[in-house]
Amino acid sequence: MKADRNDAQQFIARLLPPGYAIDRSKGLSVQLYELLRQAIVTMVLQPKEVIYDRAISDTLGISRTPVREALLQLAREELVVIAAQSSTYVAPVLREQFIESAFIRKVLETASIRRAAEIITEKELEQLKDIHEAHRRAIKRGNSVAAIRHDNEFHALVSQAARLPKVQQLVEVVRAPIDRVRHITVRDPKVGEATLRQHQKILDTLIKHDPAAAEKALIDHLEDAFTWQQKAFDAKAQMFAGLEKNRHGEGIGAAIDD
Repeated sequence: MKADRNDAQQFIARLLPPGYAIDRSKGLSVQLYELLRQAIVTMVLQPKEVIYDRAISDTLGISRTPVREALLQLAREELVVIAAQSSTYVAPVLREQFIESAFIRKVLETASIRRAAEIITEKELEQLKDIHEAHRRAIKRGNSVAAIRHDNEFHALVSQAARLPKVQQLVEVVRAPIDRVRHITVRDPKVGEATLRQHQKILDTLIKHDPAAAEKALIDHLEDAFTWQQKAFDAKAQMFAGLEKNRHGEGIGAAIDD
């Protein structure tokens, strides 16, 4: 079924933040990749929603080449599906993908936090405290996107403190299915408050430079978070599979952008 122009316009309205402009002095495909990835991970673009690459290029006044390059990178990360002679659409969140991502994240982060506890600097501890406070403010305001951003910054800084940048790069990629689910769970005030308490406990163990306690605090945090995330996944399984109606009341994923 062919979509009318209004569908593409609605897509662009959701994708592009107010006042968004492409920076032509920088790599276009990188900017588009970051823009689309953020929209997918935060569930602004939901599973099976069509991505109108022509509308993106027309709206921004650029060729379709950088748009397609960005989509290819997202496809490699399993965030979009490029169907030959058909449409490009947001990939569903598969249960096995979500579970595997949580497992990989747990393995990588628990290994790095032990090292971080040993060598973290006072400056890095102060930065963690600042991130933790910003996270607290975001939860108090009910800003779920900012809350998850600060949550991720907290974990990223722990990996940075371990002097393991490649570990954090891997975590950033594999965490995408988890983050898509988290943008549902974090709206629950209980989840936000529990996360803050657990982060404080992790921070306390790092201040004491106690690797064993830091590892346990992190494992407890990740396992508790995964319990909440599984509940959210089960409750919204149809949405993550792309089988629910979209916010405009239309079937998601049926249109083709020729």
